[in-house]
Amino acid sequence: MLGFDIVGTGAHRVIVLNDWLCDTSTWASARPYLDRDAFAWAFADVRGYGRSREQRGTFTVEEAAADVLALADELAWAQFSVVGHSMSTIAALHLAQTSAERITSAVLVTPPPPASFHYDEATQTALREVALGDDTRRARALEVMLGSRLSPAWLRFKLERWRATSDPHAVAGYLPMFGVSGVPDLTTRLACPVLAITGDEDALPMRREAAAQNLAPLCSQLTLVSIPGCGHYPMQETPPHFVALVEKFLAGR
Repeated sequence: MLGFDIVGTGAHRVIVLNDWLCDTSTWASARPYLDRDAFAWAFADVRGYGRSREQRGTFTVEEAAADVLALADELAWAQFSVVGHSMSTIAALHLAQTSAERITSAVLVTPPPPASFHYDEATQTALREVALGDDTRRARALEVMLGSRLSPAWLRFKLERWRATSDPHAVAGYLPMFGVSGVPDLTTRLACPVLAITGDEDALPMRREAAAQNLAPLCSQLTLVSIPGCGHYPMQETPPHFVALVEKFLAGR
């Protein structure tokens, strides 16, 4: 079973998944602002990350979705909301499609295209070398991915957390999920309400306009919110505002 911890004791149950660069400790800056009375937040690290770092697997979208369901079963959560961040939004979408009776709503934080980035072979090879490479190689990649908008210490912090919270083989293993394969079914529309949160300063394929174009065919009840002055990590860059957006949506307000 995935490693996790729970914040809150509320009736609205939420499972939160991590992105490619870190485990769910990415939410550390946002946790003080969470409503612990209305919600129960289960922060679950996917295989190869954080408290699940030693768990091996295929690192596929199907496996990730099955792991979430297994965790929900262990918690006796018949229904729950799911929050995916970047890479794990692919798993959240697949889960909402294939287990619609259990997913009450989905939040997609800075989502890549559901159909994947369609990386060519050269890009896949380069990113796999980054995933398996040393800190110098990873640091150069982070400069490209995150840019220089924030302080140099931000990039150093992200590099340290990437190394500390992930198994390199898992990092490499998840690449196809968002790089070339994406959501297995791009025709079945999600029945549940979906919130997509984007950052105005994120990479172009993950900004509001791209998210709207990519998600509209899949989501029958889609809400889009873009955060000004924010990049790929709203839970770290604008935590109180980000939490308010998520909780208002989950509460149906």
